[in-house]
Amino acid sequence: MTTTAVAPHPTSVLELFATSGETARALAGADRSAWNGHIIESSSAMLGLAHWDGTLYLDRESIVDPLRHLYEHAGAKRPTRTLIAYRESLATLLHEHAHFLGPADATQDAAREAFTKLGSRQLEEGVTEAWAQDHLDDFIHRLGIDKVAPGIDSVRSGGYYAAFVPAIREITTDLDIRNGLPPGETLSVLNRQTAAGQFPLLVDLVYNSTRLPDLEPPGTDTRSRLESILRSGLAHLDTYELDPPGLATRHSQAIATQILDHLHHETHTAEATCAVSEPDPCVLPPPTRRIPSPHEAALSGVAPPRPTQPSTALHPAHTRRAPAAARSLESCG
Repeated sequence: MTTTAVAPHPTSVLELFATSGETARALAGADRSAWNGHIIESSSAMLGLAHWDGTLYLDRESIVDPLRHLYEHAGAKRPTRTLIAYRESLATLLHEHAHFLGPADATQDAAREAFTKLGSRQLEEGVTEAWAQDHLDDFIHRLGIDKVAPGIDSVRSGGYYAAFVPAIREITTDLDIRNGLPPGETLSVLNRQTAAGQFPLLVDLVYNSTRLPDLEPPGTDTRSRLESILRSGLAHLDTYELDPPGLATRHSQAIATQILDHLHHETHTAEATCAVSEPDPCVLPPPTRRIPSPHEAALSGVAPPRPTQPSTALHPAHTRRAPAAARSLESCG
């Protein structure tokens, strides 16, 4: 009989940081993480930064110090505002680790290049934040933090990227329904991609949710039109990034509705075009009756009809008559 060793829960902030990357990767089901194992405490306007070189930067005052305090007072009862501070710090930690996730063949160079394209930042940040919000409690439980800070899983914090997250939730929920996927599956599969893989996957999910894979011939440009709709629509979310959260949320939801309406119109138009241009293989065209020529009839084994004798006109329109002088000579013999 064999047993599987269970990794002990971290008992200090350093142990938390050391195990957080693999915990996030396993939680997401991703193939790999680009995190290089280094965390640098920073003092800037950014709470966290997943650098392209694999280094994780965390703000000392807002992120690291609350987590250090969490372990220094392990098991003690804390007020709600302290628990919220812990939770927000852990949410940032999970969010930044999610940025590092990707498939086995992903590279940071490709992800960095894709991130600069229209709409990519809004998609990537929106997916990362929405997924981190949805899986924060599981992250906390896997690390045993609910035992270190009792009550942390009973409080809630607001989250970030209010201009991006609602739109991403609307779009991914719509795709879950249209593709018959479990709730949250589209969000999860997008989270396991880098910026280089997210848009191609998103376009595939939109395209495959329609009848077009069975209708369209290869080489059509429908996918590129769908990608253009998604990129331009998501890029527009930047307009509301600095709005108050409530207003940003409403704008984000409105943009998502417009994107989905545009996508549905585009796919329905393409489906209708294919339906008109492609004949129904079960419906045969009506036969056209054509009288064969005598030669064609003979070749088909039917004797051709005989040529008819020219008929004598009873009332010819033009009768050629002999001159009167000629008639008189004939009559006289």
